[in-house]
Amino acid sequence: MRFAVDTGGTFTDLLVEDSAGRLKMYKAPTTPHDPVAGMLDALRMAATDAGRPLADFLREGDMLIHGTTHAINAILTGNTAKTAFLTTMGHPDTLVFREGGRNDVFNFAVAYPEPYVPRALTFEVPERVVADGTIRTPLDETAVVAIIDKLRAKRVEAVAVCLLWSIVNPLHEERIG
Repeated sequence: MRFAVDTGGTFTDLLVEDSAGRLKMYKAPTTPHDPVAGMLDALRMAATDAGRPLADFLREGDMLIHGTTHAINAILTGNTAKTAFLTTMGHPDTLVFREGGRNDVFNFAVAYPEPYVPRALTFEVPERVVADGTIRTPLDETAVVAIIDKLRAKRVEAVAVCLLWSIVNPLHEERIG
């Protein structure tokens, strides 16, 4: 069984596909103070419709896809958590470059919005993994602890860790995470 959930501003929609490929849709009010509650309400409706307790119903699932506009709405309205960005030493502009998905790559007059994370909350971590996954510079854990102390002092609410080539070798990101 597969589940797909879309948590919108007003309603949370659930689509359930059973093992025979039959689709059923459910709708529950979104709970803005706790978006997970709206998703669970929709799942409870489906479980009740199937005549099973929620836990048993969910155990039959082998996939849950969740989509929401909450993140993009927060970005558009500027109502995001105070977020810090940790990246590989020497690469603090990874997010600012915005080179992915550009249509007119040679148009340098493109107006970009302000970065999601301000420079004052961008921290460079001494470490380096190269493209083949080899560790060129070991993670400096003492430096990471010092950065964490700064994050606490700045009352940071969320931290994004994005180190170069972590897709090939995630060891340093996992250690920080």
